[in-house]
Amino acid sequence: MNYVGTHDVEGFRNERLFNFLQNNGIVFTEERIKLAFVCLMTAVGIPMILAGGEFADQHDLSVSHLSKQRDAVNYERLNEPFRRRIFDYVARLVKFRTQYDALAVNDTEFIHIDFNNAKRVLCWRRGQPGSDRQVVVVANFSDFVTTNALDGKAEYRVPNWPATPQGKKWREITQERDVPSDWLAREPIFPWEAKVYALIDA
Repeated sequence: MNYVGTHDVEGFRNERLFNFLQNNGIVFTEERIKLAFVCLMTAVGIPMILAGGEFADQHDLSVSHLSKQRDAVNYERLNEPFRRRIFDYVARLVKFRTQYDALAVNDTEFIHIDFNNAKRVLCWRRGQPGSDRQVVVVANFSDFVTTNALDGKAEYRVPNWPATPQGKKWREITQERDVPSDWLAREPIFPWEAKVYALIDA
């Protein structure tokens, strides 16, 4: 079983994910929370989500408070725009996890690792090599951003990308968009971002 947070909130560094990031001086939490859920939902094993974690709920009581276990999920926070974005993002990943069989097999192959110049970019493949049901994750665990990333010509190249079988195309799941063949394995990347690509029928 895999998780990014559990009910065992017993003190510093055992908080809910949002509180953990906040208590460690992380200002831009949305990107990191989304990245964490991509890792969780594309990993081998059974994912578990602590109630409220799907929209980055937070502690109202201190983790050292005697009644902390009765710190109920505050579903009204789902109305906050960034929490709604996280919820919708996680919902897409959960749906994908339950419907795409490449995530049900017991394999992970890292196809690209880039730790040059303070980058921490990892790319992994799920699914049988050469099959028409594969997933590729491009995850950036750093502040690196592709130069002029918003320019239509900016790119970050991922070598060793699986071939596209006849009659198939790649779709980026988190943004719900098809990837033009010209941009496959070349899309720019942003800090603390993950992209999830899957083969689907063309």
